[in-house]
Formats: sequence, C-alpha cells, structure tokens
Amino acid sequence: MLRLPNLLIIAFTLLLIRHFLFIPVYDSAGILPVTTALQYRLMIVATMLIAAAGYISNDYFDVIADRVNKPRRQYIGTRISAASALAYAFILSTASVAIAAWLSVNMKSLIPLLILATALAVAWWYAARLKKSFLWGNIAVSCMSAGTIVMAWLIEQIGSNLPAQESKSISLIVIAVSVFAFLLSLLREIVKDLEDIEGDKMIGCHSLPITIGISSTRKTLYVLSAVTTALLIYTQAQLLHNSRVFAAAWLLMAVVVPMIYFVVLLGKSQSKKDFHKLSTLLKWIMLGGMLTLPAGHF
Repeated sequence: MLRLPNLLIIAFTLLLIRHFLFIPVYDSAGILPVTTALQYRLMIVATMLIAAAGYISNDYFDVIADRVNKPRRQYIGTRISAASALAYAFILSTASVAIAAWLSVNMKSLIPLLILATALAVAWWYAARLKKSFLWGNIAVSCMSAGTIVMAWLIEQIGSNLPAQESKSISLIVIAVSVFAFLLSLLREIVKDLEDIEGDKMIGCHSLPITIGISSTRKTLYVLSAVTTALLIYTQAQLLHNSRVFAAAWLLMAVVVPMIYFVVLLGKSQSKKDFHKLSTLLKWIMLGGMLTLPAGHF
C-alpha cells in the first residue's frame, strides 16, 4: 500500500536537488544553504508521509475498482480492514503536518507549513474526488510531482541571501526539471488510466480513455510525447552550448531514446499488461531524467 519504491524515488529526487543543485551553487557563491541538513531531511520525511497517506487514501476510495484493476495487489479488505487503512492514512497525515509545523517554527516562516499542508489537502482531494474527474485528477497528480521540486526551492529561499544571478540559475533549472516531471507524470497517469479502464468504469470515473475512447487517448499521448521529446532535445542543445557534453549524452541515452521507444511501444500496446509495461517504462525515464543533474557535474 505504501508504494515504497515510489517513496524512495521522492527522497532520492529531493536529495539530488540538494546535493547536485543547491549546495554546488551556494558553494560557488561562498555561502551556506538556508536549510540545515536536519531541516531538509525532515522536509523529505514530511513529503514522503504525505505521499504515503495519499497512496493509502487512494486505495481506500478505490476498493471496488481495485478488485478488477489490481486484484493481486489489493490489501484493503484482504489483509487490512478499511477502517484501519483510513486510520493509518490519518496518522501519517497528522505526522506530516506536525513536522511541517516544526519546520515553520524552526525556520520562522509559515511557508513550509502552508506548502506541505496544501500538498496534503490536494492528495486527499484527489483520492476522494478528483480521481474520477475528466483530466483534473491527472493534472493534480502531475502538479504534485512537479511541485515537490518547486517546494524544495521555495523552502530553501526563505531568508536566502544568494546573489540574484545564482538564484536565477537555480530557478531556471528547477523550472526545467519541474516541467519535465509534470509532462512525464501526465503521460504516466493517462497510461495508467488505459491500464485501469475496466475497473474505473465500475466506479463511474470520467478518465480520458473512458470519455474520449482508447484511440483518441493514444493520439493525445502521441502529442504529449512529441512535446516532451522536443523540449528534451532543446535541453540537450542548451547543455551542449554550455559544454555539458556528458549530461547531453546522458539525456540522449537515458531519456530521449527511451521516449522514442515508448512511442513505438504505445502504437503496439493493446492489453492491460502492455499498458502496465508502458507505465513502468515512464517511471524509469523519469528517474533517468533526474540523474541528469549529477551527470551535469562531469
């Protein structure tokens, strides 16, 4: 239920952002990061707790659909009662808010509490209502994926005395990574809707495949893939322009080529198993994209 690999990816992403973006830029400016190691780690823990609470609450509201969508991976009603699952989700949510409140007090700013509490509210709103809506659920999840990276930078900026040029450099990279995370997450969420179409019909979902059909949804994925690939190629050009040859090569092999492979597989995919493979491939592409940050240091 907790999707441990996903939680570890969240932690890994935030650590990459800190150690291969924030700290190097701060070091070049000769100043210390705003957040201490403890504060940053607690922010990561709070984010993971919010995600875990979101996963459990999502399973709680999807019990009927999951009997069809993932019968072998359904825990609520088989290994754990619905009431216990909901209690765990509330406990995790409360713990995340407590950590966010501590961060706000410790950093003398309401920003950590406001950002993390908003993320928690969106996670519950998605599970209870947005998931069944047309596209809004997909957009909400994609915004949360992109927002995790933006959140780290917003919290890091509290009381920052980083020079304007260095701050602008970090902001541009954060925006680029966030756009990448948004587009890849949106692609993956739509693919997952294709995978779960049968179960989603049972609970009255208005997902893209159910509303406009599988064929039109496939065309939508082609367009999103083309936009994503075009932006990745533009990013490669920028990396080469700034003499980041290794990073450009990594982006090509770890992200652009797999994206092309994704498009090829998409045209052949018909079954639930096929769409699950596409979803897994997109997760690996997202991870490959994040690893461009350390690649940029070679």
